[in-house]
Amino acid sequence: MTADNNQRHIPFAVIVAATDGDEAAIQKILKFYDGYISKLSLHQLYDEYENVYMVVGSELKGRIQAAVMDMIANFEIIVI
Repeated sequence: MTADNNQRHIPFAVIVAATDGDEAAIQKILKFYDGYISKLSLHQLYDEYENVYMVVGSELKGRIQAAVMDMIANFEIIVI
């Protein structure tokens, strides 16, 4: 059950384990999407000289991660 950063997809076994509540599998999914979640969490900050900095908002990132975990918990796998 691996989900390395250089993989393009999350293995099916990891998805199944995550939907069954396996914490390690859930963490692998969150790690897989960490860069994307961080990008979604970016916002601009300005210093006293009007310089712009892009920073990851930790509160927003945490809310997105919580939403992903909620989606995993409610994900239903149907085998035909």
